Amino acid sequence: MKKIIWSIILLTILIITSVTSYKVIKENNAKKIMVTEKRIIEAAKECWNTGKCTDDIVTLEKLYAEHLLAQEIDPITKEIYNIKSYVERSDNNYQFKIVS
Repeated sequence: MKKIIWSIILLTILIITSVTSYKVIKENNAKKIMVTEKRIIEAAKECWNTGKCTDDIVTLEKLYAEHLLAQEIDPITKEIYNIKSYVERSDNNYQFKIVS
């Protein structure tokens, strides 16, 4: 009887630990992506504000050429972003779009 109780307690602890770890890792990955996207968007805003970029779409290639941004890597997959990926400006809304 004691073995069953200890098995249930151990299983419960294992389940709680697994779920908690998954949530923490998922939130951490989301924050990493958010920070990377914010850095890219800030570089694009600087490009627009200095007049180096005039279109409502700025590619990473343009940001690299203007030396406003170092080569960016996806923090989760560790792959380099495609240089055709871009930041789109619409009114006061900025979005980073990844091109595969």
